[in-house]
Formats: sequence, structure tokens, C-alpha cells
Amino acid sequence: MKNLITLLTLSMLSACAVSVKTYQKPDQSFENYETWCWLEGCEVTYQGPDYLYDQRVVDEIANAVAFNMYQKGYQQGDDSSDLVVNFFMILEEDSAEVNNLYSGTYQGEREWLTMMYPEYQKFLKGSLVIDVLDRQKSELVWRSTAVKYLEMNPIYNKDEIWKGVEKAMKELPGKSD
Repeated sequence: MKNLITLLTLSMLSACAVSVKTYQKPDQSFENYETWCWLEGCEVTYQGPDYLYDQRVVDEIANAVAFNMYQKGYQQGDDSSDLVVNFFMILEEDSAEVNNLYSGTYQGEREWLTMMYPEYQKFLKGSLVIDVLDRQKSELVWRSTAVKYLEMNPIYNKDEIWKGVEKAMKELPGKSD
């Protein structure tokens, strides 16, 4: 039964869509922006704790962000680019009580035990934050925060990364917007 609960919980977590919140500076026009560059000397850098560092994930996110910037009509440039782009990742461990799945299934001792000693399923809350700044004004003009719940030991999945970045950048105004 415990394996079934774990399986159900993990399938619910993986079925959760990416939730995205965006911020755009009020009355900000993107029509005059032509080029963009990464924040640190036009190089992708990892920001976060060492234990989360995985070069494959950083590279895939960077490639997906660059592709989406291109799709929006912006050309990758140099240190004099109009826009500066940066991203960072946050992973937080969380848990949820899962003993409510026992409700009505067992009687007597098992029901009492789950009430006294609730069971929890651990998972990760992963966030990807993408910032776009106006280089000349040195101010944030757009931000996307994408959140997804993951298994405790997520498996590297290139397609999921690209889909997540695409969804996170969907509201970024393009050159023709």
C-alpha cells in the first residue's frame, strides 16, 4: 500500500504543470531593443549552491533561453547589447502528508496509527527565474519565475527543460509586439 501511495504522489507531482508568474516594468516598450547578452561578460554563469550544479542542466537552460530570445527577434550580441539576460535556479525540499489516502480503507489499528504517525512524501520545489535588464538604465524590465514540483532525485530531461523555458518566456514581448 505504501508503494501505491508513493507512486500516486509521484505521478501527481510529475503531472503538475509548470506555473509561471511574470513581471514587466509598467509601460515598458521592447520595440527599440535589438540585441542581448548574458549578464557576466556575455558568458553563462551558474548562480546557486555547489551541490545543485549540473553543467548539462545549465547548458540546456542557456541554450533554451538563447533560442527563445532569437525566436522573439533579439540577436545575441556583445558587451554593448541593449538587453542583459540572466537566469538562476532554486531547489527547495518540501513534503506533503499522504496518510489521507488511507481514509476509510483500514479500520481499527491502522487508522489509529496513521492518525498518530502521519506519513509524508518528500519532493522538490524547483524554480527557474529569468531576468531581462535594460543595459543602459541598469534596471529590470522583465522577469519570469517558473515553478514545478519534482521528485527528490529528478532525472535529467532535455525536453522538459526546453518546454519549461519556453513556457517561462512565453510572455516576453518580442520585437514585433
